[in-house]
Amino acid sequence: MAVRVTMEFPATAEQYDQVNEAVDADGSPEGLIVHSAVDMGGTMKVVDVWESAEAFGAFAEGKLGPKAAEILGGDGPAPEPQIEELHNYEVHGS
Repeated sequence: MAVRVTMEFPATAEQYDQVNEAVDADGSPEGLIVHSAVDMGGTMKVVDVWESAEAFGAFAEGKLGPKAAEILGGDGPAPEPQIEELHNYEVHGS
């Protein structure tokens, strides 16, 4: 079942861009349907739609976590994602 994943973490838009480029270097992550990010002035908020919580978990553990730690530093705890099963989602144009 599709899920919405929401995370907030301290980072600048430039740092977010570096992480995003690093994790997308070999194409979109498997299972990712929609990705969005908002610059909240020193904090980034990411809202994604994934095919499943397992698909997000595999990406977070295998790619996102290591790249984020490398670029953002590993001083604080990793952001705790909020994962919610979706009843419905629609993607209209892009």
